[in-house]
Amino acid sequence: MKKILLLIGILFFCNTSHAEKYPNSWKMEIECKDRGNKWWEASYVVEVVDNKFSVSFDEKWNWMKDIVFEGTIEKNKVTIKQTFKHFEHSGEGRGFYKGKIKDNNAKLKGYRKFKDWDTISCKGNFFKVDQLPMFASLEYLDNASREIIEFTSYNPVSFINIINKTYLNSPAKISGELILPPNGNNIPVVVVIHSSGGPSEFTNVSQWTWRNGFNNELLKNNIGIFQIDSFTGRGVEDTHEDQSTVSMHAGEMDAFQALKLLEDHPRVDATRLGITGLSRGGIASYQATERKFVEAVLGADRYFKASLPMAIDCYMRFEQPLMTPTKTLFLLGSDDDYTPPEGCINWVNDVKATQGDEVDVEVLVKEGWVHDFYGDYPITTCDSCVVFNNEACQAFLPNGLVFNNKGLPAKDMENFMLETKGQKTYDELIEIFSSPDATWGNAWEYYYEIYKTLYLSCASKGPKIGGDHAQETIDIAVPFFVEALK
Repeated sequence: MKKILLLIGILFFCNTSHAEKYPNSWKMEIECKDRGNKWWEASYVVEVVDNKFSVSFDEKWNWMKDIVFEGTIEKNKVTIKQTFKHFEHSGEGRGFYKGKIKDNNAKLKGYRKFKDWDTISCKGNFFKVDQLPMFASLEYLDNASREIIEFTSYNPVSFINIINKTYLNSPAKISGELILPPNGNNIPVVVVIHSSGGPSEFTNVSQWTWRNGFNNELLKNNIGIFQIDSFTGRGVEDTHEDQSTVSMHAGEMDAFQALKLLEDHPRVDATRLGITGLSRGGIASYQATERKFVEAVLGADRYFKASLPMAIDCYMRFEQPLMTPTKTLFLLGSDDDYTPPEGCINWVNDVKATQGDEVDVEVLVKEGWVHDFYGDYPITTCDSCVVFNNEACQAFLPNGLVFNNKGLPAKDMENFMLETKGQKTYDELIEIFSSPDATWGNAWEYYYEIYKTLYLSCASKGPKIGGDHAQETIDIAVPFFVEALK
């Protein structure tokens, strides 16, 4: 195996090695169970003041609103009361949880109930943490300027569709929010591409610590953020259940158009742009460094200065990848069974074998981390998530969805289509991909047939997600961009 600079991160760290930044922060984790179904009713950091704490927000799930948790600590006992309302039914639901604190940790037991429905049992923990409290005031983010910008992007069908520029036949109107320090010019900006969860990722309470903490720290270092909404303008909320509703190449195309847009912004230094994202957003972040794509869309001398792809497997790739001079750090989890890190390690090996010292790329694999590692909740199972990058599927496509230098499906995919009965022919696939009239609407069915065959033959479900590593991710991501964009 070719050598690569592989940095292994340690999951646990010693709290005594640094001063406590948030001396009154406690984490409230409450898991409920009903008829075999489990979910996290609460996973929030609260600030305890005068032995009291509270957290409230408008909604967490589609059917809940006006959710409030209020707690008190008396001697060594913690009591938590919850209220909530239903979107479609009148009345108020209630929850009650309590525990005994020992060594800054309490085991919680209790229940949740709505009107005449069955009582649901719950359990959890209440423990001391050195983390930012939920909904805490953030000086730099609170004082930032915000601007919603609409712009034109495109819906590329496949690799060839980008290289031969036929993507120009399928425009799409999308938007992004540019967040800048209140004053100053020549400001570097990090472009953020969301995951399959869509733009709700920028406001979702389960990612509050990462999103707001990351943005606040970038602004503190005089770096702006451009959060792109890739889905709303394309008529989609999310792609969890059907990835075919939005082109898998929409993310990097949106990023390229954002770079062009920011070049004309009077306060932005477009020669110092970064890009990041997790999962689908991570795919866009690493493919935005592919030289063949960049030269086709932007030209030879325009590219992102830094890229931080997170939680991806590099499953969709060129046989012979070539990178722009982009300082790149892959942030991956060693236990990610949704997008295992080995594929990206191999991709970086291939890049280094071809370009050597020409590229500045590293891989950081965090021990014990799983997919969606910066979510503010403990590791849980995503029952609806479909896994293709497993041992069984690799028997069909051992290197993933691989394309040759022309942007056409490579030999493994050709063999897969020829050997799989009922598939469209390889020639038909090439014809639709190469057509000047190619659109995602008339090409996705070919991807769907590959998806369907793999799904029926080898796919599995139930990868692990979460892990509550938001602050650790911030501590990696912010210094990376500060150094790379200076």
